[in-house]
Amino acid sequence: MSSRSTSGAVWRTADDRSCHRLAALVLAGLFVAGSARRMVIKAVRRGYGPTMISTTQRTTSPPRRSDLTEALMQIASLPFLDEHATVITAGTGDAWRSLGETLERSFSRPWMSRYARLVGATDRTASGPRPLDEGSTFPGFRVVAAVPERQLVLQGRHRFSSYALIFRLEHVSPDRSRLRAESRATFPGLAGGLYRLLVIGTGGHVVGMRRLLAAVRRRSE
Repeated sequence: MSSRSTSGAVWRTADDRSCHRLAALVLAGLFVAGSARRMVIKAVRRGYGPTMISTTQRTTSPPRRSDLTEALMQIASLPFLDEHATVITAGTGDAWRSLGETLERSFSRPWMSRYARLVGATDRTASGPRPLDEGSTFPGFRVVAAVPERQLVLQGRHRFSSYALIFRLEHVSPDRSRLRAESRATFPGLAGGLYRLLVIGTGGHVVGMRRLLAAVRRRSE
């Protein structure tokens, strides 16, 4: 099921702590208490669910054009999940810079690396060019395309899902811009289905994306 939402309101309740928490919501979903949480952890440790790509083959160099084309085709084939948007009282230059800084702050914490290892994510550490560009990584994601002030495409894989976040910036006026965040993902197998329930079914993904956009907006304005 798809949903689209647009909001220009300021989310005042998200502080640095919630910004850190949203990283787990976007990357991993919301782990609920009880037996469901234990089932996921057991599945990870036992290696259930398909490994989408070898975790031993990584590179921090920018992708070749053929690799980039293949990655974009893979992302386009992923099922659409949702899209969220916010209007920022700042130009696209400031919004672009704030987007990169917010993503770095949210996803590059040490505990994120530990979680990325737990779920078998392809990319587990922050590496590559900075500011974010093609080939940059942080736990759970790799930048496959970056067009400054226009578009940032992130891709990730782990044992339970193959997913992508596509951020698009639109010029509204000299001091206003619109940021859109599109999510795509697939959750193969039984373990993937359970993971989808935890990520999407709990509403954690929606909360995480709204907080992420709110954090970018606050940092820009």
